[in-house]
Amino acid sequence: MDVGAHYRPTDGDHDPDVYRVVGATDGPTLLRVGDADGRRVHTGAVCRVTASALRTEFEPAADPDAGLSPTGALRDAAQGLYWSVRRLLP
Repeated sequence: MDVGAHYRPTDGDHDPDVYRVVGATDGPTLLRVGDADGRRVHTGAVCRVTASALRTEFEPAADPDAGLSPTGALRDAAQGLYWSVRRLLP
């Protein structure tokens, strides 16, 4: 288990999201960083699992921040334009 590695649960005991290992001192501490579809989320949700649970109940997953999504880039540009105009309105 490496800090910064990404995992997805393989069983139904955990939410089917993407987690990043953010601590490993007293067992793995996982931060939810992606939804079930692998899209980036900012929830602040943290959970702790045992090292054996990480090995048996999770599998490696792709980093939700990796790669460029053309659809996501267009969506972000549209949202930025919206909020730029919105701040000028009363």
